[in-house]
Amino acid sequence: EEEDDDDDIDGVSGEGVYAKANPTEKPILKSPLDFEKLLQGELSYTSDSTNSSNQVYPEVKIESYKDDREWIAFQQRKVFPDQQPIVDVLDVLKTGEKVDCLIIGAGPAGLAIAAETAKKGLSVGVVAPDAPFVNNYGVWLDEFKAIGLEHTLLHKYEDTLVWYDDSDPESGRSLGRPYGQVCRRRLREHLLSECKKSGVKYLPGIVDRVQHFSSSEEKPSEIRGRFLKTDASSRGNYGEGSTDVDLAGVANDDFEKDFEVFSDLVVCSTGHNREMLRYESGPPPGWQTAYGIEVTIPNHPWEKNKAVFMDFRQADPELKGEMRNSRKEDGSWRVPSFLYVLPVDENTVFVEETCLVARVQIPFDELKRRLYRRLTRMGVEVDQEKIIEEEASWIPLGGTPPVSPQRTLAYGAAAGMVNPASGYSITKSLGEAPGVAEAIYEGFQKAKETKDYSEISHAAWDRLWGYERRRQIGFYQFGMELLISLRIEQMRNFFGTFFGLPIEFNRGFLASKLNSVQLLQFAMMMFFQGNNDLRGLLLAHLVTEGGSGVRLFTSYTRPILEMLEIDVAGLEEKDGKPKSLQTADGINLLDRNIPPQDRNTNIMMREFQQSLEQGMTPGFSGRDWWKVGSSSSSSGNGSNNNSNNSNSSMAASASPMVTRESQTTEYWSNGSQSMVKTVVKNTGLSEADLYGNDRIKFLPKSIINLPGENVIVPPHLTGGLPGDIGFDPLKFGAQSDLLKFRERELINGRWAMLAAIGVLLPEFLFKFGLYGEGTDQHWWSTKIIHDVADGWQLTYMGSEIPWGLFWLPIIHLPLMFVAEMLRTGKFEIERFSTLDKLYPGGRLFDPLGLAANQSEEEVRILKAIEIQHCRLAMLAFSIFCFQGATGKGPLDFF
Repeated sequence: EEEDDDDDIDGVSGEGVYAKANPTEKPILKSPLDFEKLLQGELSYTSDSTNSSNQVYPEVKIESYKDDREWIAFQQRKVFPDQQPIVDVLDVLKTGEKVDCLIIGAGPAGLAIAAETAKKGLSVGVVAPDAPFVNNYGVWLDEFKAIGLEHTLLHKYEDTLVWYDDSDPESGRSLGRPYGQVCRRRLREHLLSECKKSGVKYLPGIVDRVQHFSSSEEKPSEIRGRFLKTDASSRGNYGEGSTDVDLAGVANDDFEKDFEVFSDLVVCSTGHNREMLRYESGPPPGWQTAYGIEVTIPNHPWEKNKAVFMDFRQADPELKGEMRNSRKEDGSWRVPSFLYVLPVDENTVFVEETCLVARVQIPFDELKRRLYRRLTRMGVEVDQEKIIEEEASWIPLGGTPPVSPQRTLAYGAAAGMVNPASGYSITKSLGEAPGVAEAIYEGFQKAKETKDYSEISHAAWDRLWGYERRRQIGFYQFGMELLISLRIEQMRNFFGTFFGLPIEFNRGFLASKLNSVQLLQFAMMMFFQGNNDLRGLLLAHLVTEGGSGVRLFTSYTRPILEMLEIDVAGLEEKDGKPKSLQTADGINLLDRNIPPQDRNTNIMMREFQQSLEQGMTPGFSGRDWWKVGSSSSSSGNGSNNNSNNSNSSMAASASPMVTRESQTTEYWSNGSQSMVKTVVKNTGLSEADLYGNDRIKFLPKSIINLPGENVIVPPHLTGGLPGDIGFDPLKFGAQSDLLKFRERELINGRWAMLAAIGVLLPEFLFKFGLYGEGTDQHWWSTKIIHDVADGWQLTYMGSEIPWGLFWLPIIHLPLMFVAEMLRTGKFEIERFSTLDKLYPGGRLFDPLGLAANQSEEEVRILKAIEIQHCRLAMLAFSIFCFQGATGKGPLDFF
């Protein structure tokens, strides 16, 4: 009875929870768009579209789309009476009480970390709305078995199928990997049971403010918030998915009174809610959205023991009539989506239209339209009265990670544990909980010794976001950005290549289990096994400003950047000073009403509105999505400096992305040959700058053009060769065949460019413990050792090279011999007889098509750029050799 009284006092009584009906009883009515008319062809996206009888269709106005924030809130506030209220399971966390560790959030990740932390003997409390698990989770069966949660699965599937296009076998392509659908009720009961056994306490409420104190004050963190009524109407996450109207209603009706609790460590596990953590500055996330229904369809066509991972068949075609800007020849394209299927039984199935990732979110209404059109084409009819549940899944992917370390620890999606390239997270969040809990315990033990409780979270942050983890995420973000740029045919090709890799690589990639070196191996296999189109996309995406190559480089070189005191996290103010402890900085003081950065939903809607203002139909993307240049909006014409004439009209009309803060227009590319032309033009050079008498030379014109005889530029240097800057002080070119010198310079320069990479890469890998064994290893550290068991072996940087000593001369020397004989003309093959010896080109020697379909002027510019890089590489390699003679490597100076 005392416990009941305490519950009543604190407003935590569970009576009456789930009293209201499930809000998904009539799910098909949740959107004002008339899908029946749309599917029957009586509605169109443009007022000038007509049918075969030249009848004008009424236009679908964007305003008729349901606000996606309402869809997100709808998903979060579902009610499932079979899921027991948390207040009926866990003991009460009372206002004024202190715990060692307070978890904000009661999703799968929050409950998992709460249970594992409490098992370490720490007192743990959870503060969150008393909400059910609402999302449908699909998992790989072997991964869920490995973490001991197979018993929480609702359905198990013996195989997983994919269809890349309509030419695939009707039975699909088998991935040979079992799949599972998580039972939300069983998983929640299991996690709550673990929490109960470990003594975790619970308070139903919303946290508004977290105040951390300095170590000298010796005070626990102070957490304030408001109790939530334990009523079905108030259940849900009033955060990312809530509109301003929703929050105003919550403030007036659903909250009872304030609470205050204290904790030495606060762990934020609030999913995609960014209000109670500080994140690094950087580019916005991509968006994964999916609309699905569980529905009764008698004798549906899917095998009940097989899951469908991806089905690209019967996708919407690229129809100009569906584009709002169809009058423009801008190359707009439909963002790809696919069908995902989990059969329940012979007559019930869960079908979902999924957009893997998009730069601008595909509206749920658009995904809903695609799902119904796809099913109709497949001959599957949906009876609206037979819909059991409607789902709207929303996952921000990538974006920036949390600042680490910071006083508040993050876990789950809030800690960036979602794979940016796939959206998978639940297995990782559940599986990593014991290790992170161990790190939390170590933080407490260290704090007891040092009496400094401000650094409790540091060990856990190191586990979540150490240098290796950053390298992995940087690579996955690179993959995400690449997927954003793919059209449907390219995406089909990508996944065909992806699932054709050895299973340890594609499974490891999906499970986020590949280390940073294995990820580089993965990238090389994708590059060599893919077709030329995929290779071009990978390379262009790596080097363009709008791709994520810079972010990938930063993630791999972060230790060096931090050593150079570069603010890679964006924590400092403009004056270089850190933020004060007494302000809502998102580190020491977190305030829900003053979030440290913009909410994900605000970013999502802002990008969506900007896309509409540019004339894009929801679900379509501009042809060009990688930034290759920008210009001031006041200039009136910014494309001339960034693209050639054939590309400028496309760049100006297709997708100029206007950044309101800086008032600049950015031009984007998709990695095609046009993008390569743009990169060349971005040098600001023309053919006249590089060739002829008026070319740029190694000294200023004011010196070269002094009165009198010109003795500075030798007469044999006429400006006809690429890279001729008039420099030959010893007049070698006047005494010998100049073309022979050029051939030797170019060949040695190309080798030097490869050598520079071959020096820096192993030095970097060894310095940060990614490759090599022993101490003081460098790029020249090659030895032949004798092993009793294996005989003579070749080692590099202390690591053994398999078959190296025997096979290296057998393979290397003949290949080099044949290549040199062909190059010098001493041996001829008819197929190569007409090729230029220095610039052969073609598919074999220019697989990325860098010089294909280029004008003669552009090719000559590329040649000049190449020889300049050759000279720089030869100089760099000479310096590396000089350093090596002193026993130093190029990175030993950092």
